[in-house]
Amino acid sequence: MKKILTSEMSWPEFSEYVKGNDTIIIPVGVLEEHGHHNPLGTDTLIAERAAYEIGKKANIAVAPVLPYGQTSNILDFPGTITLDPFLYKKLLIAYAESYIQHGIKRILFVNGHGGNTDVLQMVSRTLFEKHGTFSFSNQWWEVLPQLNKEWNCADHGGYFETSLMLATNESIVDMTKAKTAPSVRLTEKIFYGHGWRFNNTRINVPSNLYNMQKIGNVGNPPQEANIELGKLMLEVYVDFNVELIMEMKKVRFS
Repeated sequence: MKKILTSEMSWPEFSEYVKGNDTIIIPVGVLEEHGHHNPLGTDTLIAERAAYEIGKKANIAVAPVLPYGQTSNILDFPGTITLDPFLYKKLLIAYAESYIQHGIKRILFVNGHGGNTDVLQMVSRTLFEKHGTFSFSNQWWEVLPQLNKEWNCADHGGYFETSLMLATNESIVDMTKAKTAPSVRLTEKIFYGHGWRFNNTRINVPSNLYNMQKIGNVGNPPQEANIELGKLMLEVYVDFNVELIMEMKKVRFS
């Protein structure tokens, strides 16, 4: 397949693609702050790049990235944009159904933002119940620590995410502005890494990050982030998803 991005295909080209392949990749992100050094589109840009690399390697079409998501906990940072979660669910379902009506039966959502995770799970369940569509979603900060224990990925705009952003587009990261942010804790044991954690286990806590610290990045300090680490993380994450897609394609529908 010469063209990977559906946005670059003509409608006859996409029609021809679906005749031989019922799978598509949909990257989803958000516009939100990631410290003084990273762009607002960090989550969107990483998801978009990862999805493209997965599609290229697996020979699977990639839909345009959805750059809006659910991120109300840091809405007070200028430039951050959030959608109501119920509206976001409807948007994702409508987007997916537009492909489903033309023959797509399997969808891999490549998620770049933690606030989208719960909504994506509901979307996958709804698509399965309404259409029998087989869809998965995953996020790099949960996958990578399971593949390499040295990558805890417990940050927001910190060491690991900044490294991935450098690998995605080094030219829009200003490392001269990278700062170590104060830790964000509700108690000694309840702290914010990549999401809230208690005894290093993920929990849900309603919060407003802007009221707790004004820098924006959280967790592992970003100053030592480097493009070599980011490229390696991206490669490992891409390979994981290529293997996942190949396994998805073995599922047979009744």
